[in-house]
Amino acid sequence: MPEILEVSDVSLGYGGDAVLREVDLSLDRGDICGIIGPNGAGKTSLIKAILDLDVWWDGNISISGKANDTLSRTERARLVSYVPQSYSQGAELTVEESVLLGRYPHRRSWSRDSGEDLEIAARCMRATDTWRLRSRLYTRLSGGEKRLVLIASALAQQPVLLLLDEPAAALDFRHQVELWLLLNRLASEGLTILLSTHEIGIASGFLTKIMVLAESRCVASGRPDQVLRSDLLSEVFGLGLSVEKHSGGSYVVLPRME
Repeated sequence: MPEILEVSDVSLGYGGDAVLREVDLSLDRGDICGIIGPNGAGKTSLIKAILDLDVWWDGNISISGKANDTLSRTERARLVSYVPQSYSQGAELTVEESVLLGRYPHRRSWSRDSGEDLEIAARCMRATDTWRLRSRLYTRLSGGEKRLVLIASALAQQPVLLLLDEPAAALDFRHQVELWLLLNRLASEGLTILLSTHEIGIASGFLTKIMVLAESRCVASGRPDQVLRSDLLSEVFGLGLSVEKHSGGSYVVLPRME
């Protein structure tokens, strides 16, 4: 069985400038991989290259064994869903209507929502604690509520690969924890997840792999216990950091008070 995501010798950027060079990454079914690094390191750009969206890229990217540059937009949308850092929705749609947009790649043009579409959307809203918001307008929600609705819509696509750009941003602590528990459950059911995050501590208890980006390249990649080292993170972020493993399996990353 091919990897769900295979990135090999990929360089990418904007205009004539490369943001990242010679990146390699392989994700299997059920992996949760976190991309970490300082602002501007290329975390979002790598996700966009996988989506073939707004960046140029060279190299090889395949999704479920299919070359990325051979996929149509609809074919890619049936395999991959994406939750950006921010999203402005112009139409006055309810939460339920917004989540149902995730079913678009699976419908015939101009077809109405089927019973299956409605059932899948309801299940995704319940999973993300947005069912109670289903009749409200998306534009009237808080930033954290909007983020959860976008995740519900992404799940409604029923992808094999879920891409998330700082998914816990704007969420309160309870919803951060519930989000990570949800992602962990989805991964245990076979969904492959790639996300960018600055929340190294809470994320480390759930990630199976971590990729560290800095200075236009991948400086480290592997299991959390291989990557989350004081010397490495201190160099990457330009700050003295202390990394300690918590008894529950996650890591605590703190600045050195010297």
